[in-house]
Amino acid sequence: MKLIKKHLIILFISFLLFLVILNIYKPIFSAKSIIFPYSISKFDIVNKYPTLWNNIKNIYCINCFITIYLAINSFQKFISIIQIKHLKKSKPEIIAKNDGLNLLLGTNDNNNIYLNEKGLFQNILVTGTIGSRKNIFCNVSFTKTITRI
Repeated sequence: MKLIKKHLIILFISFLLFLVILNIYKPIFSAKSIIFPYSISKFDIVNKYPTLWNNIKNIYCINCFITIYLAINSFQKFISIIQIKHLKKSKPEIIAKNDGLNLLLGTNDNNNIYLNEKGLFQNILVTGTIGSRKNIFCNVSFTKTITRI
């Protein structure tokens, strides 16, 4: 249902933009004569080939609407991908403290972040620039956890 609602909104916005574009090109669509001076012999496409001119206008309108719809849909998907990536970066994984051994890594927004017991038996990579106290951070975290037991 949410997907249908999203596509209906995109269709409505596409239709509004399509009406704006038709309003901009209204003088061309309602012209009584359009002369092509760049051909071998000048001719009026509206009077000489009226069915061809109507077909050109119809194909233009259909292609214009489809292009607007696809552009808005692609833009919406692009924005949603950026939002998803932003949400993944901004929310760290917080492991709830369970009954086993947990290593307190620090706090984030007044929530304690723990490394559970299973993670303690794996390799741990601590990165940082020179002098950022990586060893002190790791040693203090392990020491505090061991002394609490």
